[in-house]
Amino acid sequence: MRILTAVVLLAVACPVPAQIAAPDTWRKETFSFPLQFAPSIPYEGTEYVRFSPGWSDFASERGFTYVILWDVKRRTFEAAEFERALDVYFDGLMEQVTRGRKLADPGTATSVSLHPLAAPAGWQEALGGKLWTWNAFFKGEPLALQLEIAHRPCAADRTQVFFAFSRAERSAAAWDELRAIRNATGC
Repeated sequence: MRILTAVVLLAVACPVPAQIAAPDTWRKETFSFPLQFAPSIPYEGTEYVRFSPGWSDFASERGFTYVILWDVKRRTFEAAEFERALDVYFDGLMEQVTRGRKLADPGTATSVSLHPLAAPAGWQEALGGKLWTWNAFFKGEPLALQLEIAHRPCAADRTQVFFAFSRAERSAAAWDELRAIRNATGC
């Protein structure tokens, strides 16, 4: 009984890090804030990224299909803050990759347009929209991504923000999988 009590107390004292409920075939990356390529995004916490197996098939509809979970110190968010953060995030990411791959910088600035969506079960608020940037991972060509964002408070001290991205239209089958991953991702 003492061992079980100690294990329960340890589990409460040391919460499990946030996990994205993506299949094992999806590649994983994890970063701490401030993000190296976007240090002006002012959050404290961790970014978890999962890339679908078809992420790098940039010519296909499934290209750039991936999810991000920000598990950050508790805060509230507004749509305009997400638009600014995504502008900074993708400009910084694509500029860093462009320099690393020695591509000519196309001079394209990222832009985002968001609109409200019905919040999925377990999430406080949701937004949908589109993001325009460039693909520094390939030839620097223009890139348009569909996106959905949902956020919620977790525990007393954290907020989770779940981002889903894909070249596919939000009515395509890829989005069924992205939404299932979001719905299965625990707090």
